[in-house]
Amino acid sequence: MTQTSLLPAPPPARAARRSSKGIGPGDIVEVDKKGRRFHALVVEVDQAESGRFHLGVRPLDSRVTYRQATVREVVAVWRRAGR
Repeated sequence: MTQTSLLPAPPPARAARRSSKGIGPGDIVEVDKKGRRFHALVVEVDQAESGRFHLGVRPLDSRVTYRQATVREVVAVWRRAGR
């Protein structure tokens, strides 16, 4: 005899997408764009057809207007701790 559940099945666990340097959403990065360095929170990671990774970032300093960066422009990474 088998028991059937009346609850819906939980959605499959989706792994956060990470770039070639291991950068993922929720990480804080130091970016060097055109000689200006700033810290930013990574919002999304996209991979272009060419294989390069582009980061959608939210700067921690409101005076910075850059919202995108490449992995090559990343100087340092502070990873978000897993839960």
